[in-house]
Parts: sequence; structure tokens; C-alpha cells
Amino acid sequence: MARKGAAPGGGKKRKRRKMRLTLKSRGLKKDQGYADKVGWSQVSNDAPQNTGPVEPQTIRHQCTFCGAVLQIPKPKRSKYKVECAHPDCDHIDEVGAL
Repeated sequence: MARKGAAPGGGKKRKRRKMRLTLKSRGLKKDQGYADKVGWSQVSNDAPQNTGPVEPQTIRHQCTFCGAVLQIPKPKRSKYKVECAHPDCDHIDEVGAL
């Protein structure tokens, strides 16, 4: 007859050790005035950050074929293509390409 705690091999079951996963700070007291200065710095929100004038999120582009003026989102690259939205045109301008 096998015991409840016996391992499948027939030997005694080992007792598992419990590990404590807490950190203790015995040497630090609240009146010592410890300030954590390692790692990311903390920015105070007392003064608003002035980043200068905000650039527009859209630009105006004029089609070279029909002359229609289009407002397009500001491109993230120096080279980009713009397709004319005019129904009769469908011209594709390549901007920044040499």
C-alpha cells in the first residue's frame, strides 16, 4: 500500500522549500531622508514645456498636370508620391525624386 505523499518511484517525497520573495530594508528609516536617484529621472509638472510653434499636420500640393490644389497629410519621408483627386486627372506627382 502506497502512502499519500510517496513519489511514483517508491521513495519518500521531498518537502518543498518555501522561498520568501519580499525585500526588506532594515537599515533605512523614514527620518533619514533617502531619495532614489538611480534610473529614470522624474520630471516635475510645475512648468509647462514650451516646444515652440506647432507645425501643420497637412500640407498643400498643387497638381502639375491640372493645377488642382490638394491638402494631403504631411509625409514622413523626403520622397513621396501624390495622386491627384480630380476626377478627370488621376495624375501622380513624385515629390523629392531626382
